[in-house]
Amino acid sequence: MAFPLQAVELFEAPSTRVLGVRLAGPGGERWSAVGIGQTLDEALAWARESAPAGTSWLVSGWSELYGD
Repeated sequence: MAFPLQAVELFEAPSTRVLGVRLAGPGGERWSAVGIGQTLDEALAWARESAPAGTSWLVSGWSELYGD
């Protein structure tokens, strides 16, 4: 399985957070994504950016998968 280089580099950092993120769109769309980052905000932003384009996604919840 291949991993984006950016994700591999983040896992080497001491304070990496990995989240399971639930997203919701304005038309009732739902999406689940993984967020990775040094902080909670970075991990949530990663998850939103990985969701399908064309929808203004909002975070509806998350759970810690790895990290602080």
